[in-house]
Amino acid sequence: MFAGLFTSVLFPVLVDFFKTAAPAVSRKFLGVSVDEQIKLENATVDRLKALAELDNPHGNPSQWVVDLRAAFRYVSAAMLILAGICIAGYGVANSDQDIALAGLEMAGYPFGFIFGERLVLSYKPGSK
Repeated sequence: MFAGLFTSVLFPVLVDFFKTAAPAVSRKFLGVSVDEQIKLENATVDRLKALAELDNPHGNPSQWVVDLRAAFRYVSAAMLILAGICIAGYGVANSDQDIALAGLEMAGYPFGFIFGERLVLSYKPGSK
């Protein structure tokens, strides 16, 4: 059982870790030439350009689409919070502590994501 868990879950994580850590370790100990550093920076710039192109809506979308896209994470967080509260209420009504705790956890994660992010940003100097 443990071998199956290791091969299906932990092995890909370890392989990915070594794939991402090996170039950084080799640059740290072997150094990077100026030409290689320029190539690395250009690759980063090209990657960011590709990501920006994926996010481009291409054209002139209507304002409600832009607003809905901007509010998506808040709308989905609100739906998860309401669903979690409903599940917790169902668990309390049926005296099932496990369901009530699961509902509270379901509501707590997005609540912490939205308000915890704002709290952290309010404590960081220069983030306002």
